[in-house]
Amino acid sequence: MRLNPWNLGVALIASLWGFVSVIVAGIDVTGLALVFWRCLIAAATLGVGFLALRRLPSLVLRARRVHVAGLSLLLALHWVLFFETLKRASVAVAILLVYTAPIFLAVLAPLFLPERRSRIGLAALAISAPGLALIALAGEGGTGAEPAAIGLGLGAALTYAFLIIWAKTVVPYVSVPAMVFWQYVLVGLVVAPFLLTGGQIVPDGDEWPWVLVLGALLTAVLGVLYLRSLRNVTAQAAGLLAYIEPVSASFLAWAILGEELGWQVVLGGLAVVAGGALVVLYEDVEAPGPEAPAGVRMRA
Repeated sequence: MRLNPWNLGVALIASLWGFVSVIVAGIDVTGLALVFWRCLIAAATLGVGFLALRRLPSLVLRARRVHVAGLSLLLALHWVLFFETLKRASVAVAILLVYTAPIFLAVLAPLFLPERRSRIGLAALAISAPGLALIALAGEGGTGAEPAAIGLGLGAALTYAFLIIWAKTVVPYVSVPAMVFWQYVLVGLVVAPFLLTGGQIVPDGDEWPWVLVLGALLTAVLGVLYLRSLRNVTAQAAGLLAYIEPVSASFLAWAILGEELGWQVVLGGLAVVAGGALVVLYEDVEAPGPEAPAGVRMRA
């Protein structure tokens, strides 16, 4: 047994992303508007940050531009599906639907990537998935969700799985900050024309601090760290460690919003954490991907 630092880093990022569901559920604007503001603030944060560090050349995308553009469109679709699921269903049901993504990854990653099917990952999935279901059913009180919400949630899960798979084929060849920056710029441009289709698009005054946290910290900073980690973490491990996010969201909703934290959430959370610990402690570190050609090699 040895600690896998890259898997541990992804687990810590997933735990911080628990704030996303709490913020999205508490802000009274459309899902499209939240995607737009999230990307605008994230891109501005990266631009100002790298300007201050005198590292603006790190934001120049020198390779795989078509792939990054495609990933941007897929990311826009995923976020819209995810946020609209949160708007149409309870946070608990949305979590249960969207976080079927590790199941898709366990099936698809070995087909599209040079990864063997992970026995540790399958064991962790067997431990964590029932725990996640227990959390969701406790939060929803056992009731169902409308068909539209189910379709949106499963669509968000499938797009998330393909985002990880596709991103792993790109990150070895590009500057990660550049990839993240241009993804956010392109997603914002794609979403902007649809903002006038209806609904509130500007957050209220007391909601702006949370929107800034969503864009600057949870999207810009953690987005760069997460994609950099994918160079050394298998797609299957990344998907399984994502289960920590809804557990974190449940406990944060209890701590911040005063939502009830029943025994099902505690027991389910322990199961998810146990599955994540299995991945962190026993899943091998993935060998770094191929080096980028000299003309595009840049520091992450």
